[in-house]
Amino acid sequence: MTLKLVDIIRYPIKSGQAVHLDQANIETKGVVGDRRFMLAEEDGRFITARKDPILLDVNIESDGHQITLLYKNDIISRGDFSSTERISVTVWSRVTSVQTIRLNNSALDSLFNRKVYLVFNDILAEDLAEKRYDWGPILSDGYPILLSNTASLDALNHASGGVFEMARFRPNLVIDSTTPWIEDSWSRFQIGDAIFERRKPCERCVLVTRDPITGLKDSHQEPLRTLHAIHSGPNGEINFGQNISVIQCGKVSLGDAVTLLD
Repeated sequence: MTLKLVDIIRYPIKSGQAVHLDQANIETKGVVGDRRFMLAEEDGRFITARKDPILLDVNIESDGHQITLLYKNDIISRGDFSSTERISVTVWSRVTSVQTIRLNNSALDSLFNRKVYLVFNDILAEDLAEKRYDWGPILSDGYPILLSNTASLDALNHASGGVFEMARFRPNLVIDSTTPWIEDSWSRFQIGDAIFERRKPCERCVLVTRDPITGLKDSHQEPLRTLHAIHSGPNGEINFGQNISVIQCGKVSLGDAVTLLD
C-alpha cells in the first residue's frame, strides 16, 4: 500500500483558523509557525474554541516584525513584537512563560466581550512545569504534531451516516491510505526529510461536534457519539489521530510518501 501526505495545516493562533500549506518546515516544536500565538484570559488561562467558537474565525498574519489580527478575514487589530512584557499562561495543567503582544485591544475585547491578551511563544519562552517536554515549551495540547488518516475519516462517516470534515479534528498532517486507523500501530516513520515518532492517540472532546465553518454544535453530538462506538481506547477514551513528536527536523511537501522505519 502506498501512503502519502495529502494535507499540511498550520494554526497560527491556538484554536484559530487553519492555513493549508503546500510544504512546511518541521522543527522540534512542530510545523514552523503552528500555534505560536494564543489568546489568554487576564489570569493567564488559555482561551479555546470549546468555549469561544468565534476563535475558529480568528487568524494572525506576521512577517516577523508586524502582526495583523483578523476575524473572518477582516483586519481588527495590529501590533508588533516590541513589548518586553511577559506573562505566565496555563494550558490545561501546564504553565509557560511567554511574551505579551501589545495590540489596540478594543476590537479584540469587544469580540470576546471581556479583556483578553494575545501572547507569543517566543525564543525566551520557558516551560515552568516540574517535568518538562523533550521538545520544549509549546502552546498546543501537549504534543508537537497531530497526524490523521483519510481512511479513518471515511470509516467514521460511513458508520455515522454523516459527511464530516477532517477540519473538525484539526490535524497538522493528513495521510491518505485505504486502511482506517493504520497509524495506530506505527512507531517511527519518515515523511519528506523529517522523521517522526508516534507518542499516543489523540483523545477527542466536544470541539469535534462543532461545524468548523459556522461553529454550531451538532444536536446529536456527532461525530463524537459514533467515534465513541467504533474507536474507543481501553479506558473509554474517544480517539482519532495520533500525537507525534519530531525525531529529525526537515521539510515535508504534499505528495511525499510515508515510509515506516520500525
